[in-house]
Amino acid sequence: MAPMLAFSLRRLAALLVTLAVATAVVFTVMEVLPGDPAQVMLGTEARPDTLAALRAKLGLDRPAPERYLAWVGGLVQGDLGQSYTYGSPVRELVAERILVSLPLALAALAIVLDTAPAGA
Repeated sequence: MAPMLAFSLRRLAALLVTLAVATAVVFTVMEVLPGDPAQVMLGTEARPDTLAALRAKLGLDRPAPERYLAWVGGLVQGDLGQSYTYGSPVRELVAERILVSLPLALAALAIVLDTAPAGA
């Protein structure tokens, strides 16, 4: 196997492991944080049946491993979920903000590259 191909495969494997660990850490942190997301969304005076319905809608009534696999499966397919704050898909929100952020990032990169000392 060519050295460059082997290097690329090792880097790809390292990327996949890093992504797997990062998703597991994020999910675990969200899982162990105190509080009930449904309770936070509906308020402390929400009726138990309303809370149960929202938990079912959000999938919070399913076991954690099942929710994790569904979450990762969605990420792999490009489904970033639904923003309950804005009421729209997260993918659309990210796309809107990239239109502003990407040109700013490219301009900053051009400035940095232009002002970098030669040989650095």
